[in-house]
Parts: sequence; C-alpha cells; structure tokens
Amino acid sequence: MTSTAPSSLTESTGSAKHSVRSHLLLPFVAYFLMLASTSFIAGGIVHLGLGENTTFYMALAAVGVVCFTAGNYLQEYVIRKNERGTALGKFLLVSFVLSVGIGMMTGGVQHFLDNPPYSTILIPSGLLLAVTAFAMREGLTLGRKVTQLISGTLAVAALLFGGLSALSTSVSAPAAHGHGAAAEEVTPNVSAAQHSAVDAPETAATPVEAEEAAHPVTDAADGHESEDSHAGH
Repeated sequence: MTSTAPSSLTESTGSAKHSVRSHLLLPFVAYFLMLASTSFIAGGIVHLGLGENTTFYMALAAVGVVCFTAGNYLQEYVIRKNERGTALGKFLLVSFVLSVGIGMMTGGVQHFLDNPPYSTILIPSGLLLAVTAFAMREGLTLGRKVTQLISGTLAVAALLFGGLSALSTSVSAPAAHGHGAAAEEVTPNVSAAQHSAVDAPETAATPVEAEEAAHPVTDAADGHESEDSHAGH
C-alpha cells in the first residue's frame, strides 16, 4: 500500500508558494511600480518647466515611464495573462501616453504655485492625454457613449484651462523654488574703511593715560601752575 501523504504535502507547499507569488508579490510589485512612477514622471515634467537640473529631471521622467510600463506589463500580461488580447505595440504606446498624462496632471497640481502659467497648460493637457490613452486601453470603439465621453472631457479641460488661467493672474510665483533650500541671506556692503575700523584691535591705555583721562587738566590750570613755579624760583 503506497502512501500519498508526501506527494500531497509537496503539492500543497508548491501551491502555497505559487499563491504567495501570484497573489502577493507580483501584484505588490506591479502597483508599486505604477504608483512610484507617477511621482517620478510628475516631478520630472514639472521641474523641466521650472528650468532646474534639466538632465537629471529628464532622466527621472524617463525612469518613471519605464517603471509605469513595467508595472502595467506585470499586471496585464503576467498576472492577468493578457485577457484582453492587447497587442504589445499598442500596449506600449498606451502605457507611455497614459503615464505622461497622469504625470502632467499630478505634477501641475503639486507645483501650481511655483509656475502657474506652466501648470495651467499641464493640467488640462494631461487630462486629455490620460483619458484618450485609457479609452484606447479599454478598447472602446467610436459610438454615442464614446462621443459623449470625448465631449465631456474637452469641456472639463476647457473649464480647467479657463479657471486656472484666471487664477494664475492673481497668484504670484515665488522668486526661487526648492524643497528645503535655505533662503539666500542678503550680505550688506561694507567698505574697506569700515572693515579696517572693525578689524583693527584696540590699543590698551597706559596707567598714565588713564590717570590723565580721569583727571583732565585745563589750560587755565596749566597757566597758574607755571606762574607759581616761576614765582618760587
């Protein structure tokens, strides 16, 4: 009589490992990549408009796009086994446009006060890109509902642009932008004479000078003392 306990134990252990991998690790990595990439793209796009460290923020935005695409690939092709049957080329295009659109919206909102005119363009443009890419991802075909969706998105984008444009005229952008950057201190102009007066060490007074300063002798007193000395002689 053969025992099936070891084989069943091995199968249960293997299924448990597969369950942890497919139901925990892969979904976590996919969501982490998609959420973290949004921050990378938002920061890269916005700081490019602010003219800060252009090369670094271009690289940061590119890394964000790659992470977003990788996270979507894990979710659609590995976890869900490409249930929608989306072609890889279309998937890459949709992921790129969707990630850039979301990054434009979130970055524009976060840094609106730093550059209001730039954010006024980013937010509605990002909304149009994101909605268009998401419609392509879901495989929506042109019809009445899609037409209504497009019209509604355009209307919202126009309202956002108009409202943010009006708001940006009443908001003054700060002179400098930086996370935790120290404020510049204004150094007063000091002349060379002032420097020498400040830097020159004070000469200590001698005991005689201190005594004379404490008991000043007037000219009249000096005259009387001279006459007395002559009379004595």
